[in-house]
Amino acid sequence: MKFINTTFLFSAVIFTIIGCAELKSIMDQNLGLSNQEIVDGLKKALDVGLDKSVTSASAVNGYLKNEAIKLILPKEVKSLQEEIKSGSVSLLNGAVKVPYSKILNTYVSLDPNLEEDPFDELVVAMNRGAEQAAKKAIPIFGSAIRNMSFTDALGILQGGEKAATDYFYTKTKSSLQSAFQPEIKNALGDTKATAIYGSVAKFVNYEYEVNYLINTYTVDVSDYLKTKELPATLDGYATNKAIEGLFYLIGNEEKKIRANPMDYASTIIRKVFSSDEAQSN
Repeated sequence: MKFINTTFLFSAVIFTIIGCAELKSIMDQNLGLSNQEIVDGLKKALDVGLDKSVTSASAVNGYLKNEAIKLILPKEVKSLQEEIKSGSVSLLNGAVKVPYSKILNTYVSLDPNLEEDPFDELVVAMNRGAEQAAKKAIPIFGSAIRNMSFTDALGILQGGEKAATDYFYTKTKSSLQSAFQPEIKNALGDTKATAIYGSVAKFVNYEYEVNYLINTYTVDVSDYLKTKELPATLDGYATNKAIEGLFYLIGNEEKKIRANPMDYASTIIRKVFSSDEAQSN
């Protein structure tokens, strides 16, 4: 009896010191997570990652000055740029050589859409478009996060440092592309990337006049360039790259959450990512 009373008194003291609610919270932390808690924790982590990523990407130079996500020229356009830098048109059995760069300079001076190097302009305009479109990403991506179902939620939780981000990317990429492409298309129009790209594409068929002695020769650039086939538009390419950039940032945020869950204010994030299930990977 004496032992029972002592135990009772000890329990009463514990409840008095820390309170019933707090003791229950401590006890609950030792219990396993439910499937719903795992799903909620993963979705909340993606929400947090998306919010921070969009804030970062949509800032001025968010894409342009971040080499990890910066939109570069499509490979066909890059190939054209390299050819123009180093190549030339050879006329009259080599008696006259006109660098492509000189032809391009003349072309730029006549095109109202262009001011300087059209390829540099295009890179800046594409990234400005991605930054502008990123502001519209939260409701599009957020809806996909809320509607997805993790049948293998525990496996994702116990997976790699960005397992949830990779799973989300794989499952939703196609639908996100369809939803996000109109925003990219509008943004590329606003930043004049579409107009600049149209001018770059037309250069392939530019006719340039060369004066030599008393004669004038018309050079059809397409007769000399090796790179002639360019993508019809930038929309699909820029959409893919903008989405990949956002997922790269989201993945980095997930890594931070997994590494230091207690740094976050969200209760469900703290509970799920500090659990035995999360720490066992």
